[in-house]
Amino acid sequence: MTTLDIDKSKLTIMGVQFDSQQEFKGVWYALSTNMIEGWEPEKQDVEEMKQYIIQKNKENLYE
Repeated sequence: MTTLDIDKSKLTIMGVQFDSQQEFKGVWYALSTNMIEGWEPEKQDVEEMKQYIIQKNKENLYE
């Protein structure tokens, strides 16, 4: 099983930098819950999840 390279103080997951605690925790939670099911994420997956959360947050601002 793969482990995530997480740095809470720098807000990075597998080398991907996050700008906010909210985005960092959201991606971390999504990754970890799916890893329980056996999924092994790659850096590209982290980047895609980050972009997805950023987009959703922007959509929620303008509703």
